[in-house]
Amino acid sequence: MIDRRIDRRGLLLGGAGAALAIAGCGIGDSGSGTKKETEKVVKAKVDGDLVYFNWSEYLDPALIKKFEKRYGVKVRQSNFDSQSAMMAKLRSGNRYDVIFPDQSFAPRLIANNQLLKIDHDQLKNYGNVWDFFKDPVYDPGAAHTVPYGLYATGMIWNEDKISGMTESWDDLFRQDAKGKIFMLDDYQECVGMANIRGGFDVNTVDEGELAKSKQMLIDQKPLLRGYSTDDIQNMINGNAWIHHGWNGDVVNLRNQVKNPESYRFQKAKEGFPVGTDTIAIPANAEHPGTALLFMDFMLDPENASQNIAYFGYPMAITGSEDAFAKLAKDDPAIEITVDDLKNGQQFANLTGKDKALWDRAWTEVKAA
Repeated sequence: MIDRRIDRRGLLLGGAGAALAIAGCGIGDSGSGTKKETEKVVKAKVDGDLVYFNWSEYLDPALIKKFEKRYGVKVRQSNFDSQSAMMAKLRSGNRYDVIFPDQSFAPRLIANNQLLKIDHDQLKNYGNVWDFFKDPVYDPGAAHTVPYGLYATGMIWNEDKISGMTESWDDLFRQDAKGKIFMLDDYQECVGMANIRGGFDVNTVDEGELAKSKQMLIDQKPLLRGYSTDDIQNMINGNAWIHHGWNGDVVNLRNQVKNPESYRFQKAKEGFPVGTDTIAIPANAEHPGTALLFMDFMLDPENASQNIAYFGYPMAITGSEDAFAKLAKDDPAIEITVDDLKNGQQFANLTGKDKALWDRAWTEVKAA
């Protein structure tokens, strides 16, 4: 049985059925806005409660309460289980004040005039952003986004249940873990893993290479317990011994178990995806002033440090480095650096025919 439990970093709080149905049938772009909508003049001031759309367990709940208390607002939270599901919600007309696209989805939103341009003068803490993220390839001049978590994809495993891991994607194909392996329910991550394991570029659009990656994933299915982005809960409840997952999630996992030393993370020696999540404000946000305050709040080194300790991912904020260094001191596998992002294998913003090839490959894997 293919498990459809939710979330990249926790449990989806709502809308799972619709999101999965849309995501499973196609990886679509959201509808276009107008350039004028993106250039509205907005001041960082309270203009209503904050409507917040993110992965769950991807922000310290204490920081939400701190923000609410500081500005006298309520944060109305909802969550997505994949970037394509996030896009589907935006496409269907849902309105949010802050969203968290990654570096491969942000350009789609920017091209469709769906992200508000940010007046950096409204962000008192913008100077804390690392220089690399003030002019990233995915958002020139950081006109529409600020960085959030930096991530690497690999494998989480329970040392009490499985041993002899080899730092290879081959570990996701182990016969001795049959029925206890989960792959991420994410088309980029699964197809990307197969591409790398097959010796191809992570973003290959060669039809022959994609056919081989698709078949690799189909051949793997009898070994799987399921596809799920809820790596944390699947590991906690014992459904997974090995889980395709993200570096920071092992930190969050360890924070919730009695034997944290048993849970490990590894990157694959063949290569691994790296990336950046961002904070952005949709052009149709009803409370963009409050959204700017929240964005600035998360760029504060004290708040970033607190968040790092909770969710386990580095943030590109000067003054927060020590918080992640403490986590990675005895666990270098979870480290992710700017050099990794510059030189690593990041998912591209595939469009048109190229994107359709990946979409079809993933749909056929899930249907097999």
